[in-house]
Amino acid sequence: MLGKKVWRRLLGVDTDTVMERVEFDEDADAVVASVRPRRGRLSCGRCGRPSARHDRGEGRRRWRTLDLGELRCYLEADAPQVVCDIHGVVVAKVPWARHGAGHTRGFDDLVAWLAVHSSKTTVCELTRIAWASVGAIIARVVADARAERDPFGGLTRIGIGEISYKARAALPHRGG
Repeated sequence: MLGKKVWRRLLGVDTDTVMERVEFDEDADAVVASVRPRRGRLSCGRCGRPSARHDRGEGRRRWRTLDLGELRCYLEADAPQVVCDIHGVVVAKVPWARHGAGHTRGFDDLVAWLAVHSSKTTVCELTRIAWASVGAIIARVVADARAERDPFGGLTRIGIGEISYKARAALPHRGG
């Protein structure tokens, strides 16, 4: 049996995640790791503010993580709900996934990178997910990146090339 440090690295989780056990699920033909966040105060899954527990949620939940060769891998954990002063009752934050995601951060980041650097077919076949899932993942990753850094922060001027616009307008129109 591999040590917990090795499993943590293979499954892409950090030290804020406790590895309880790793099993092979024959029905899903996948590796399933039972995990939980390190003990501490629960926080809102949307804004990260410390929040009081509301209930146990809908039980255990699975998040798809990076594959191990041909085997799909999942993280499985309880998904309690908290009461946030701003967002109301929401699922508590977990260190391995973005709010509302069925995939881990590592999986989301890989899919987003692949979508930029390869074809649609390649992304879907390599990750074994539907293109609609790829779109949802890209939206989450972009929203997360924009929340960290404003792409237009510090912008003071913007210019429009009139000459280029006029030159292009003067080109003959090609049908098609």
